[in-house]
Amino acid sequence: MLPALENYLQFIQQIHPLSPESIEAILPFLAQRNFYKKEFLVRQGNISDELHFILSGCVREYFEDANTDEINTWFGFENAVAVSTHSFFSQKPSLTNIQALEDTETIVIKHGDLQKLFNQFHEIERLGRLLAEQYLIQMEEIKIILQTLSAKQRYEYLLQHKPEFIKRIPLKYLASFLGIKLETLSRVRGQK
Repeated sequence: MLPALENYLQFIQQIHPLSPESIEAILPFLAQRNFYKKEFLVRQGNISDELHFILSGCVREYFEDANTDEINTWFGFENAVAVSTHSFFSQKPSLTNIQALEDTETIVIKHGDLQKLFNQFHEIERLGRLLAEQYLIQMEEIKIILQTLSAKQRYEYLLQHKPEFIKRIPLKYLASFLGIKLETLSRVRGQK
């Protein structure tokens, strides 16, 4: 078995242990993919039928508004699931892009294959639910932070709780994510 698959299986076993039978069932549906920096995992407007587990690298999720400004909504690093939630689960066109910010290696599973596994194995379905719960908790936390804290407090939150954002994400994307202008972010950073 490839080391990448072993790492992936170790990670999911920590979330919810799977029987050898479930692991054996999953393996044929998993593929390793590599994306170069700036390459897209998902394009806005296309139907996304792949769920990516990030082994290494960093991705951003964003959409283009009516003025074609890029609004960054999420960043994923190692051990995160990168998926256009709306598109993958509804099988409708994606509302967002997911783009590699660094060379990125993922483990991929197709929508149809995952649905088959959910139907056949309760423990795999439970794993999916637990991963979805983690994602929803993170999204709610970020939503509250972005809606209630000042620009300076938002940046300080990232410094304390998500230092990888500060180290690995270009400032223009970080400013968009925080809902502030690049100049404001530069000023806030200068106050540290």
